[in-house]
Amino acid sequence: MALLTSDQFYGQSVTVEDRYFYYPPEHLWAEDRGNGVYRFGFSHAGVILVNGFKYMDFAVVPGDFLAVDDSVLFLETFKAMFNVTTPLAGEVLSLNEKLAEKGVKILEEKYFEEYIFELRCDTQDPTTVLLNGKQYMEALLRGDADHCGAGARVMRRNR
Repeated sequence: MALLTSDQFYGQSVTVEDRYFYYPPEHLWAEDRGNGVYRFGFSHAGVILVNGFKYMDFAVVPGDFLAVDDSVLFLETFKAMFNVTTPLAGEVLSLNEKLAEKGVKILEEKYFEEYIFELRCDTQDPTTVLLNGKQYMEALLRGDADHCGAGARVMRRNR
């Protein structure tokens, strides 16, 4: 595993692990677990951009089938409230329930250690929407990465 780092991300040092894929619009990392299974979590850049987590509520349960851009969770940060959507279609296999509600604060220090949700994607080539580590770092340094939640629409869905 190689780490890519830069001190030029909004005046802070940001780390990208090249073992993951990345989805810049939501600042998610994606770990390929094999057999079409992907685990998603927040990237270090995403953690920097939200400036602190306050609350998280899942909008799905294991067994739900999602289309691309379906809401997975509702997130409240110190900067915004917004829905996080999935970049891939598939079945929700698991949720990291310890992150629910105020437990989401764990991600402020353990962003690469804690996943948020796991999805089985059988019908889509993930590399068409996910970037590798080098591509993601380049996008961050070009300024392609917007602040998490900027212009976000909040459509909280209750179970």
